[in-house]
Amino acid sequence: MNKKRRPTLQDVADQVGVTKMTVSRYLKNPTRVAQSTQEKIAIALETLGYIPNRAPEILAQSTSRAIGVLVPSLTNQVFAEVLRGIENVAGQRGYQTMLAHYGYQAEVEEERIASLLSYNIDGLLLSESYHTPRTVRMIETAGIPVIEMMDSVSPAIQQCVGFDNTAAAYEMVQAMITQGYLHIAYLGARMDVRTQLKMQGYELAMAEAKLTPLAMTTNDASSFSLGASLLQQTLAKYPYVDSFFALTMIWPQG
Repeated sequence: MNKKRRPTLQDVADQVGVTKMTVSRYLKNPTRVAQSTQEKIAIALETLGYIPNRAPEILAQSTSRAIGVLVPSLTNQVFAEVLRGIENVAGQRGYQTMLAHYGYQAEVEEERIASLLSYNIDGLLLSESYHTPRTVRMIETAGIPVIEMMDSVSPAIQQCVGFDNTAAAYEMVQAMITQGYLHIAYLGARMDVRTQLKMQGYELAMAEAKLTPLAMTTNDASSFSLGASLLQQTLAKYPYVDSFFALTMIWPQG
């Protein structure tokens, strides 16, 4: 399919019979042109299917009114909810979000960040606290606000918003022990840094209660089918298990 030529400001101006500057003023603030002209320009924009070209504005002002968001997974419901919140707040303030997915791979995250920065984004929201040296250098050079999500304890480039993964896991397992569960199995997938921190919390709570940790982990991506497999493997190896401490989104339904 051949890429079609996009209608320009001059095309719109020619159809309405005004200057290109008048159309530009309308696009920035319709009230800056006469009411009758507003209506004509609106019709011309609709008829021609005009798509604004923000490249000159981005180059001139070094701003894009866009925020880059990087998530490691598009199937994990946790990140779906995070994205929903980001877009809701950003949209209210006139910002667009540019989403990138990197599959828990630091090198892929580096590539995605380089691409996003090339669009002069105004900020970055990252899901990781650990990055390649080149990623850190690029962010420092860009000089834009950066927030790392999902972890409030690990060292941050600038700011972080999240929670203490180790402490959260520790308190959840401790609550299970208090309820009388003594053979708690830990099910973990991906085994990224946050998953390992949660496992540390689990092991700490088990050790303090003088209980034996029962872990079943894999580097495979989390899924319902993986959850079923880990569950079966755990019951086969530890038939006396009385409870499970599992990561989000690895449980089968039913």
